[in-house]
Amino acid sequence: MLVKNPQFEVSAVSPKQYPKNGVPEIVLVGKSNVGKSSFVNTMINRKKLARTSSEPR
Repeated sequence: MLVKNPQFEVSAVSPKQYPKNGVPEIVLVGKSNVGKSSFVNTMINRKKLARTSSEPR
């Protein structure tokens, strides 16, 4: 898969907030500090699309 123009859409907490754009989506699930943001940034070759928190929760 080639990602050409990645951008942050929304941080949804309920189904009514989910995007309705018809584009395929990928979901990453995991506990804090497992590297989800680092994985996203590595896959799209950008440093700050997915941000990391300075303090764990």
